[in-house]
Amino acid sequence: MKRILFIIYEGEIRFVPDERMSCKEYYQSIGGDLSKYKNVIRGMIRDGKLVFMKGNLQYDNETIQMAKKCGPIIKQQLHMPDLEVGCGVFRGETDEDWKPMFLLKEESLNDEQKELLSRTDTSSNTNNIIDFKNDISDDHFSKYATRFSFYLLLATIIVKVILHFQNNLDMNDRWISLLVFVQIISLVICTIGYKLKSKITKFVGLVASFALFFLLDLPDIIIGIINLLFTVDQTYIVKILEFFNKLIHKNKK
Repeated sequence: MKRILFIIYEGEIRFVPDERMSCKEYYQSIGGDLSKYKNVIRGMIRDGKLVFMKGNLQYDNETIQMAKKCGPIIKQQLHMPDLEVGCGVFRGETDEDWKPMFLLKEESLNDEQKELLSRTDTSSNTNNIIDFKNDISDDHFSKYATRFSFYLLLATIIVKVILHFQNNLDMNDRWISLLVFVQIISLVICTIGYKLKSKITKFVGLVASFALFFLLDLPDIIIGIINLLFTVDQTYIVKILEFFNKLIHKNKK
């Protein structure tokens, strides 16, 4: 059985819509304050168990009360009546090696739970036009995002130099000059922004991508597409960078 993640946010049970997203990433995508994330009650459904937790997979009295309140609701909402409801997680050596710290007794729905059930939406649709998957605050992402954004900046500058010497870039044209300026400045801001973990960086990344598209030459369009994909979801590109980083270090030994 695949895992199902959810969080309790603004009095509602919200299921994470993308299997690749963590609860933290989803919480951020719907406007949650990351400084308060450690106090957010979240949960996971896997291997026939429905587990509530907060912080570092721990639980407190609030978590227990929420599990008692929302556990029966989730089971009915997902048509999984046989799920065992628990709190906290003992983490093993692998992600597959886990178990709840304790399990709750079976309870029926009361009036308050039935009212919450009527407001629970399993589709978890948000109003965001673009659903960013990247976590700007994550140290791991910040490290590779800064490096990758710098590579894109260098590539953009090199392309401009080549196009200029091939007489395919008229810098006397104000529109072209403006686009080149926006491209370079926005990529510089992205490089610095990822390092500083600034939330505005993802929007500057979109500006950089569209500025690259508008110049209408193939190299810039390719760089723009790569930057756009990375700005929205860095997962695969970070994995590629990690692979090459390990390969380089391996060859040095």
